[in-house]
Amino acid sequence: MWIFVCLCGILFTSFFCWRIWLKYENSPVFTSLDSPRSLLNDNPFPAVTICSVNKVSEKRLRFALSDPRYKNVSYSTIQRTLRYMTKLDRAINKEQDLELLNRFYKTENITAVDLFELLKRTAPNCRDLVIDCIWQGVPDKCSDYLSFRPTDDGMCCTFNGAYYSDQLLGIQSRNYQPLQINGNGHRMGLTLILDANVTDYSVTNGKFDGFKVLADTDENFPDISDRGFVLGVGTETFAGLKAISSVITNQAVSTVPQKKRHCVVDGEMKLNYFTRYSQSACVAECTARQMQQRCSCRPYFFRAEASVPLCDLGKYSCISDVYEDMRRNGINTCGCLPQCTDQWYEPEISQAGFPGRGFNSSRTFTRLAEKLNLKPDIQYFKSNVAVLHVYYKEKTSFLYKTDIHYGIEDFISAVGGILSLGLGLSFVGVIELLYYLFFRCYVPVLSASQERSNENSMEDPLPLSYRSDKDNRSLTSSSNSPNSSTLNLSDSQLDEAIRKQENVKMVEISLD
Repeated sequence: MWIFVCLCGILFTSFFCWRIWLKYENSPVFTSLDSPRSLLNDNPFPAVTICSVNKVSEKRLRFALSDPRYKNVSYSTIQRTLRYMTKLDRAINKEQDLELLNRFYKTENITAVDLFELLKRTAPNCRDLVIDCIWQGVPDKCSDYLSFRPTDDGMCCTFNGAYYSDQLLGIQSRNYQPLQINGNGHRMGLTLILDANVTDYSVTNGKFDGFKVLADTDENFPDISDRGFVLGVGTETFAGLKAISSVITNQAVSTVPQKKRHCVVDGEMKLNYFTRYSQSACVAECTARQMQQRCSCRPYFFRAEASVPLCDLGKYSCISDVYEDMRRNGINTCGCLPQCTDQWYEPEISQAGFPGRGFNSSRTFTRLAEKLNLKPDIQYFKSNVAVLHVYYKEKTSFLYKTDIHYGIEDFISAVGGILSLGLGLSFVGVIELLYYLFFRCYVPVLSASQERSNENSMEDPLPLSYRSDKDNRSLTSSSNSPNSSTLNLSDSQLDEAIRKQENVKMVEISLD
């Protein structure tokens, strides 16, 4: 019965110690909401990217086609070409049409770089889109913080974006410090009044009139087509942002490897075309590498080495397939982990019709009417203009902290508790058990073994009638004893006895 109870205790202890080890191995860190929440002064204002649904201005395109290089290019042909370039999903399974267009442009000596230059010249620029800008309640030109850059949704305008440079395409934005925010509410944020100019539409990629907007950190790739929200004309949109940040403790970074904490700290991974690492930027660079491997080129909105050519129209079906594959499984393919220290924004969007009653008597209307040379008629605003407010909704932001979940101290404590519960062991009990096993069991057995080896090494090889003197190692046969008998040894017997004694150096025999 006692043996059965001991076996049950051992099985119980082994099972739960194994479970504790699995928990220690698989859950080294945990993320929790930190309190109190951090202040807004610690957060930069996000980068706001605005893309018009119209990718090409009709007036600009017709003017560009007056160039002698495009004398044999019809308006409908260039229109179809720019549609493929500004919306990749149109190119899926369109190999034949794309190849025909590609052959035509080769015969006209029009390269992929020439087509991009045409797109850049004919796209609505930032001065066309942004007709008024208000930053923290003060009207501002905002031109110093607006950059014109390519995205996967065509050419777009970014407010407060990161530095961008592409030598092959001749694009370089201004380098400035990101703007900081001083408070919450739409009066302490950004207000943009955007002009869609719907009568000038030529190449569109949406079923509505207006814009797509994305508010994100400046180091992320602006994938507008996937994450942007819609801004229709004749509306006033309030995008109240909830700022969310995540940090990791130094102890978690130093003790937990990257594969177990599932995030990347600053400096662990570096990207070629982004100043700071982010998961979005990592996927963008990985997608560009996949396109280089499978299509031997890169699209205009991804950067690469100068030796990598820009994709011509014949490769757009290939890059569209790669882009769709990376959308489905890009993170697993590239192994891009999120940042341990990160920041993102969750917008709460509300809209209302614009303009409302009394707008034509406001200072904003007067200022816009002067810029646009409009009469005091609000009909143009209803059919062409949209107002966007981007701001922080709360005075504080959410902060998540990643720390050690199950350290070595926790593991030892848990194992000790299981051993105490299952076997009745404690730290003192373990010491006593080791003492007993060593001094009560191992040491006596070792001593007995040594004594037996000593006795075997000291056995006398001479006949029993001879006694060994331990001091001088001589054999004597006493003749003085009354009970002793005289022993006579021949020379041959004495030599044989001496040869059997291996360790004896000298044998002295006294004979009567």
